Amino acid sequence: MLYKALFSLTAIMFCLSLFLAHRVSVLEKDFQKLRGDISQQLNQQRSGGVHGKPAKMSKTREGMKQSVFQRAQSSLESFSRRVKREQSSCGGGAWPRFYSFLPLFLNKCVLPFPPGNITVIPWTVSAQRGSTISQRENRIVVQEDGYYLVFGQVLFESQSTVMGHVIQSWSSTEAETRPTELLRCLQDGTEEAFDNTCYSAGTVHLLQGDELEMLIPFRPPALISLEADSTFFGVVQLN
Repeated sequence: MLYKALFSLTAIMFCLSLFLAHRVSVLEKDFQKLRGDISQQLNQQRSGGVHGKPAKMSKTREGMKQSVFQRAQSSLESFSRRVKREQSSCGGGAWPRFYSFLPLFLNKCVLPFPPGNITVIPWTVSAQRGSTISQRENRIVVQEDGYYLVFGQVLFESQSTVMGHVIQSWSSTEAETRPTELLRCLQDGTEEAFDNTCYSAGTVHLLQGDELEMLIPFRPPALISLEADSTFFGVVQLN
């Protein structure tokens, strides 16, 4: 169980590191562009000194220098502010303000029920940040297009030949009412071990209005743990 939790944390930190690497790359490009602009202005200044009149050049050179350095100073200050914002938004283990996440835990007041050949888990909100992700009935709904980290785990407490779960999405744009399978976790049970977890996680691209749900193939003898750290389902916004 601890291994699964560490794996989930590792996946989230990996996605955050990719995002930070992208932001650093953007800032480096901005800095290179700034250096190019300064170099271009200085070259124009030198060419003006060669081809212009000396009397006019002596009067305008200081003004050109001030203009160039004022723009450079303004750009550097803007660059510095952006770096500080990036550092403050991701420092100290805090989530950036534009992140949204929504983990769901099993609702102990309502037992899982099997409508047909699947088992539906009744979820309740554990924690929520931002307005990009919300819960509607027994599903998670995203309100913006983008990339999301989707994860889920189920702890089975009985012997079963095959144990697992499926995470699927319902599109808000397609006319068909058929879900798309995003993640699947299946593993064989053992006769010796009665407690066995099945964990899945992945990064997916979702559209505004898409709904996600976790389903378990119905196994009459299979018992599901009701503990919050054993059975859960959640989504984290990555951009």
